[in-house]
Amino acid sequence: MKKLIALAALATAAFASPAMASDFAGPRIEVTAGADDVTGGVDPTDVTYGGVAGYDLQVGKIVVGVEATAANVFDRADLGAAARLGYTLNKNVLAYTRVGYTNLDLGAQTAEGLAVGGGLEVKLIGSTFVKAEYRYTDFDGNLGRHGGLVGFGLRF
Repeated sequence: MKKLIALAALATAAFASPAMASDFAGPRIEVTAGADDVTGGVDPTDVTYGGVAGYDLQVGKIVVGVEATAANVFDRADLGAAARLGYTLNKNVLAYTRVGYTNLDLGAQTAEGLAVGGGLEVKLIGSTFVKAEYRYTDFDGNLGRHGGLVGFGLRF
């Protein structure tokens, strides 16, 4: 009987812990807006807007995820993909870094580059969250871009 109770307690802990620790796990979508500056090239606007679709896995306090981004699709298409690595500071705040690929259409030219950055994601009510993020992109052709974004999203 003691073995059965111990086995039941262990099974309950195994299934309960991931559920309690998955505050930042699962699919997510978000809208973003902010300011950016393309250095060394033509930049028709310093405003950026777009969307993100991603998926995160959480193990304890560590969060690992992937995301696809689309920005300024009506002005200058900016498409990318990135990986995220984060650490939960508490049950409502995630600090993360990101690294990925970006393809930027500047009209007369297209630039490809490595995008790096980081930010904070804060859970609000239910499955909603807000975030603030900094990104730097090093494009080919001696172009660079600094950007600051804010976002609002939903987890499913």
